[in-house]
Amino acid sequence: MQLKLFSAGLLSCAVLAASPAFAAGFRAEARLVSPVSSAATTVVEGVEWTCAGDACVGVADKRVGLDSLMKECRKVAAAVGPLASYTSRGRILSAGNISVCNRLAAQSKSDSTLAAR
Repeated sequence: MQLKLFSAGLLSCAVLAASPAFAAGFRAEARLVSPVSSAATTVVEGVEWTCAGDACVGVADKRVGLDSLMKECRKVAAAVGPLASYTSRGRILSAGNISVCNRLAAQSKSDSTLAAR
């Protein structure tokens, strides 16, 4: 019985300790293959992405994440262009995964163009 109470107390403390991390919201960074000529802002799934030069930063106060890391990358690349790197919530996509991300983003753009016709 005491073990159950201790476990429940420990779990409660862990949840409370994690809450500020979730309250921080969403933040991710990306590097573009081709720099933009002037600063631009776009919204992807409720996350505001600001790009200047080859650096992009995505921020949202009330979001923890867009999706899986690869889906996040794909959605961002479809919106801002091919990416050289992508980092979200402390996780970094490998060069191979960036290549896949860009290919999927280009494919989803062409699929949506065909669907609009």
